[in-house]
Amino acid sequence: MKLIADREQMQAIDAYSIHKIGIPGMVLMEKAAMALYEEVIKHLDSHSRCLIVVEKGNNGGDGLALGRMLTEQGYETVLYEIGGLKKESDSYHAQKEILSNLGIPVEDTMPEGEFDVIIDGIFGVGLTREVGGIQKEVIEALNRKPAYRIAIDVPSGVDASTGKVLGCGFLADLTVTFGLLKTGLLLYPGADFAGQVVVKEIGFPQKAVSQVNPNTFTYEPGDETLVPARKPDSHKGTYGRVLVIAGSKNMAGAAYLCASAAYRCGSGLVRIFTQESNRIILQTKIPEAILTTYEKRQDGEKKLREAIEWADVIVFGPGMGTGKITRSFLHILKECAKVSVILDADGLNEISRMEQSGEDYFQDYPVPVIVTPHLLEMSRISGHSVEELKNDRINLARAYALQKNLTLVLKDSRTIVTNGEDRFYLNQTGNCGMATGGSGDVLAGITAGMLAAGMEPFSGAAMAVFLHGRAGDLARDQVGEYSLMADDIIKHISEALGGKARWKKAHTDGFMQK
Repeated sequence: MKLIADREQMQAIDAYSIHKIGIPGMVLMEKAAMALYEEVIKHLDSHSRCLIVVEKGNNGGDGLALGRMLTEQGYETVLYEIGGLKKESDSYHAQKEILSNLGIPVEDTMPEGEFDVIIDGIFGVGLTREVGGIQKEVIEALNRKPAYRIAIDVPSGVDASTGKVLGCGFLADLTVTFGLLKTGLLLYPGADFAGQVVVKEIGFPQKAVSQVNPNTFTYEPGDETLVPARKPDSHKGTYGRVLVIAGSKNMAGAAYLCASAAYRCGSGLVRIFTQESNRIILQTKIPEAILTTYEKRQDGEKKLREAIEWADVIVFGPGMGTGKITRSFLHILKECAKVSVILDADGLNEISRMEQSGEDYFQDYPVPVIVTPHLLEMSRISGHSVEELKNDRINLARAYALQKNLTLVLKDSRTIVTNGEDRFYLNQTGNCGMATGGSGDVLAGITAGMLAAGMEPFSGAAMAVFLHGRAGDLARDQVGEYSLMADDIIKHISEALGGKARWKKAHTDGFMQK
């Protein structure tokens, strides 16, 4: 698990390290330059030509120190100071003095010729304004040069908190960032400008990080072990009863995908509540599932109440369509549910219609709720446009989750999970091949599986998003992005959970302990 900081948090960690703990800023700058050096030389050989472009802030100071190290080791390095800022930071001034004492020049005009590597030391995490003037001209000129491009900490022009591009941005192949990941490097479009991201430790004390306490995090390979292990002395009831309320007339696919994903995540029993016309296909496709069907609304309402009483976790919405039946079932769900509820797809679409007519469906909801909208569905239930959500998704997501007292899974190329309060998850797994019908139904099923395994709503939702994306990445590696289907994601859930390797380790460890 990795922590992630926004602009203000990273600046606060830096300031606390320097002013409260007493680590000199120049020490951190030298460590940053050495960390950069370790990455940059991987892309240089004895014939390479390197250009480092800087401004007069601390990001530029990192660039000057890097230029000194490369030059001292015999690499052909050209330093160019744009000079669009009137004032130099103290650390930048000190680094420039060192270069002067060593006789290493800093150019004040754009150098001619070609370069193998270009390094961006213009702006760092602190940028909040639109980039213009000479700095914009230089960044755009650098983007046109045929070279491998490396950004220091954050690509210049990218907002370190939101990923928004402020006027223009440096298009990096590699970003070397310090201390913690930055949210703006993970959210699009900033992620496109960052390229590959490498996080380097430069000596920020744990006390400084703990003092600021960034509450955003991401899971990484190995964290799947946080899913509760299965017990040798157990039975199907041990691992939860998942109720999937899904599917409309002759629309069985979403119910199948959701239920299959829940089973693949280890759920003990999965019951599908759906329209009678879906019986044959579902009994054929997933005979492991318990099936409860209805034909008319009145018949369905009675059966639904009984099914809700049976469940330990409930998924509502995939493939249901909108209208009177879905609305009636939503009211019964709110009235009868005693366990966590996952609301997805058409469940959310019908809720948005209810809200537009003045009904606050989430008010006084009796059980924990997880909602899993994509951006368009989020726009419908929140009233914010898709564009507004894209530009300020973190703050708007937090506010909505807090207002409605629920866990929000906002699905996108970078899915986020928030309970509106103390924790925020930003996902890194997944790929564009997963932009295909049924992928969201699979996520709903995985989420149910995590809750059935015993995880609480926020952690279960975050883990589900991680595993969903990881299974999608494994599927992509096998079938490619163009051919990836939702069923391929389900087939790779086992491997995403650790597969046979996890089982063997658990049993080997258990044997050794005995």
